[in-house]
Amino acid sequence: MNAELAELYGNDFAMTSDKPDQFYWYRTQDGERFGIRKTRLTTREKDLLNALFPSIKLEHEWLNPLQKKWSSLLFHNNHDVDLKVKGPVRYIHFYLQETPSDMINFTEAMTGLFSEDAVLLFENDKEGLLIQLETFDEHIADELEQVAAALTADFFTGMSLFIGQTMYQTDQNDFTRTYSAEKKWFFAGLELMPSQMVFTHQDVIPAILFNEASKDTINYLIKLIEPVKEEDELLKSIRVYLESNLNITLAAKQLYVHRNSLQYRVDKFIEKTGIDVKSFKGAVMVYLSLLAQELRR
Repeated sequence: MNAELAELYGNDFAMTSDKPDQFYWYRTQDGERFGIRKTRLTTREKDLLNALFPSIKLEHEWLNPLQKKWSSLLFHNNHDVDLKVKGPVRYIHFYLQETPSDMINFTEAMTGLFSEDAVLLFENDKEGLLIQLETFDEHIADELEQVAAALTADFFTGMSLFIGQTMYQTDQNDFTRTYSAEKKWFFAGLELMPSQMVFTHQDVIPAILFNEASKDTINYLIKLIEPVKEEDELLKSIRVYLESNLNITLAAKQLYVHRNSLQYRVDKFIEKTGIDVKSFKGAVMVYLSLLAQELRR
């Protein structure tokens, strides 16, 4: 098969290359690897090759120089690499429930979602991260929800994402420490909130703190809202109200109710629990109580 492909594609066929990022790489059932230059393949040809050789593993030698440096630093703790990063950095971690059968199109879809400065790395067939350099969208969570849903449908694999913190320090020790910490938090979030598709550190860290808290602390927090613990609609309304930054109008729109109806529910909650959820401190306390109750289920 490879001899026929070599004859067909001529100089655009390769077994190895010092510029691996210019090729699409495949592996035969016998384990033999080959690449076809990207500019040579039409969409139809690429689809055909993907169907014939669906399994491809991203290997270190195929990475471009920048990917190799980041991979060496984050996955192998090699602090001798010189990244020369000047601007802020942010990781977007991802986890796939299944390895995509079409890894080539998947990686192209992932990298196409971000600027050319983003660096895509796979730690293995299911885990990896996008490293954002210089340009960030601070309101990316909603967009990533849609992205994850679309990629899940297109590649038949469940997908979860974690948006990390922005790092302004360019110390390489910070890069590795933050990577390790965020990866730990991400997987803790997957365990605690398995139905959630996109996590931020604001979501995950409170959940982890609760997970590590004593039973007495959790019980105390849950008892704060015990008078309304069976009123699911009321608790949902309060949760949306809190997550809408205490904005009655915005929360009412999300709940599809009149703002007066939501105002009535908020007043009812205050009357039954004795906690002024309209104040900052009261809101924080109630949010923690709701979170404790949710994680206890």
